Amino acid sequence: MGVAEYYKQIVEASLDGVMEIDVDGHVAFTNRNGCRLLGIKEPQQSIEREWVSLWPESSRERADEALQGAWRGKRAQFTGMSSGPKREETWWLSTLTPLLDDAGKIHSVLAISCDITEQMRVQDSLDAITRNLKTRLTVVSAARHAGAQRETALQEKLDIATLAQSVAEQVSRQAQKSEAIGQLVAGIAHDFNNMLQTATMSLSAVLDRPERLANDQRRMLEYGMEGVRHAAILAKRLLGFARVHAYQPELVEIRALASGIEGFIRQSMGSGIILQVDGSAGEYFTFADPHSIEQALMNLCINARDACEGHGPIAVSFGSMLIADEAATSIRAPGKYVTISVRDEGSGMNQATRERLFEPYFTTKAEGKGTGLGLAQVYGLMRQWGGFVEVQSQPSVGTTMTLAFPLADPAAVSEMSSPMDASVPV
Repeated sequence: MGVAEYYKQIVEASLDGVMEIDVDGHVAFTNRNGCRLLGIKEPQQSIEREWVSLWPESSRERADEALQGAWRGKRAQFTGMSSGPKREETWWLSTLTPLLDDAGKIHSVLAISCDITEQMRVQDSLDAITRNLKTRLTVVSAARHAGAQRETALQEKLDIATLAQSVAEQVSRQAQKSEAIGQLVAGIAHDFNNMLQTATMSLSAVLDRPERLANDQRRMLEYGMEGVRHAAILAKRLLGFARVHAYQPELVEIRALASGIEGFIRQSMGSGIILQVDGSAGEYFTFADPHSIEQALMNLCINARDACEGHGPIAVSFGSMLIADEAATSIRAPGKYVTISVRDEGSGMNQATRERLFEPYFTTKAEGKGTGLGLAQVYGLMRQWGGFVEVQSQPSVGTTMTLAFPLADPAAVSEMSSPMDASVPV
């Protein structure tokens, strides 16, 4: 393998969008992940396009300033909000670095762009809490100086301000904790996947010479290979949990998607669980990342299993839902939804538990049995794709949890994803 091919593989392995910009400001190279960020199929579709023009009007001035800074020999960064590959709002952090030729002159500029939408949302939440805190402190200060409030009312406002500050600190700690957990899971999954590749190569080398094997030996090796394949799927899902892959929304038929992981779910349930999956449902399409849906469904099934203490029926069903304008809320937008429901006959939940169900690190399980992250992540995933989670539960009766995704029109989605959107950044 030549040096050029070696480094090309490194660039293609990057999870970020990588582009080279020539002296005319046009795109000279795009890696595969850059294509996905742009919403195009092949790198050739971006070649010779003006890099600045890939950004919307609101971000082009800052993009051009960063590019000009790179041409002056300085490493530059800027953050801008634009549309993602399917027109969802996305924040991008772009780093531009000058590339030098053998003579030490700037030959081109390297632009690396990564999706920082989640970090920006956390920061927005912290900023909102801080603004609310400052407002309340101002009110308290004015009341104190004017003498217009009783001492008890003043103390109440101070208590509210203290509580707001505590919430802000807690959100910050949880964000840092989630990032650390994600990094840990990603590292474990990466090492696990490397070991699986070694095992796969070894098993394949033996299976490729079947004449050396007795029938029972070949059968046992095939069982071993099947186990390795399932382990590879597990590593992929661990990486999905750690969010080290870029989420790729696409048209998904939820019944077919659930069928694809039904066997995996059954294996995770244990022999005491009777898993019932509705096979009579029609086709229901939504537009989301399929890994996200699989992950959310798996989380609900595992929670249902634990609520049943490993014994009893769990039913998975599919359907549709209409939220009328008068029934809409800030979380449940009006419109049509496709649904996945998981019902168990386990311990159920009281109102106090239901109110805290989606809080990060909140769990009713014994120490060492749960992290309190599963349902918090499900809630975040549903909000990301414009959906919501509905919970019906009674103590000692059971729980039904429903994932509601916006209904998608397959024809409309196909038309939306076919042309390249000029407003999508790298």
